[in-house]
Amino acid sequence: MAHKRSMSGILEYLDGQGYDIDELWTQICDIVIKTLCCIQPSIFHTYRSCQPDDIANAMCFEVLGFDILLDENIRPWLLEVNHSPSFSADSPLDTTLKRGVIYEALLLLDKKPSDRF
Repeated sequence: MAHKRSMSGILEYLDGQGYDIDELWTQICDIVIKTLCCIQPSIFHTYRSCQPDDIANAMCFEVLGFDILLDENIRPWLLEVNHSPSFSADSPLDTTLKRGVIYEALLLLDKKPSDRF
């Protein structure tokens, strides 16, 4: 049975159990980077199909959800990538996690209200 937990909570727990969380994080980042490299052509094609006149390639962005499973040896495995992850929340943890994702995505845009046109 799967349970949704915060990444910080999982890493804190595993660190307390003596696992090398820096190595685990490196492995998870490696999975994400390799997956992005594999799906980039598809994302690029979809974007160009929808926004053919966007020369600067900066009209929109996409949030992807990566589901990672840790096996009994704490080895990460990619389960799936959610192309359109849900932002509805059905628990306080869900609300906290998803608000954080939206907040971080908006920070990446580096936009201010004065930038509106």
